[in-house]
Amino acid sequence: MASTADMVVSQISRDIEDGTLRPGDPIDEAALSEKFGVSRTPLREAVRSLVNSGVLVTRPRKGASVRILTPKELIDLFEVSAELEGMACRLAASVLTDNHAELIKAALLECFSAAEVGDIKRYSTANLAFHKSIHVASGNEALLSHLEKIQIQVNPYRFMPYEVRGRIAASAREHSDIVDAILAGDGNAAEALMHDHMMLQGKRLPSIVQSM
Repeated sequence: MASTADMVVSQISRDIEDGTLRPGDPIDEAALSEKFGVSRTPLREAVRSLVNSGVLVTRPRKGASVRILTPKELIDLFEVSAELEGMACRLAASVLTDNHAELIKAALLECFSAAEVGDIKRYSTANLAFHKSIHVASGNEALLSHLEKIQIQVNPYRFMPYEVRGRIAASAREHSDIVDAILAGDGNAAEALMHDHMMLQGKRLPSIVQSM
């Protein structure tokens, strides 16, 4: 059974991933305490855990906030993430089951539905589900473990380029090309397409972060 601190960690992580909490935003311990109906002790335990994992940062008299990565840190993370995500695509193409194929196609459909109405938050959630469906389809537990560790740092920044005009629609089209390659069993093409997709996102971020 998950502890209260674990539940708080999960909630803060979800809020960061879906853009509810953005890099630089403070963590409101009072609001979380009221939401979970608990004392500050498990909340501070959760904050310490997220600080140790590099997701949050604390400053004297200012409390905790979502960590803002440097441009170099972002590029480094996206380079590693692009390699891992590409590998997941290559493996998924080689071991794809009918069930996983349907899950990937359903996730892609949700991406297009969100893109059509220009809903950034909905698209951000759909995007994470899309990538996760490919991770799971790879069938490689070690890869999944590495992806989960890096996603908690990468995900807060994924949605930022979506605010650029036309980026959501372009992202959905890139997803479609990746899916076509996976379904065709062309692992090398799927890997290259995903790598380019991730690096395109990553290269936009340093200028966005510097403006924060």
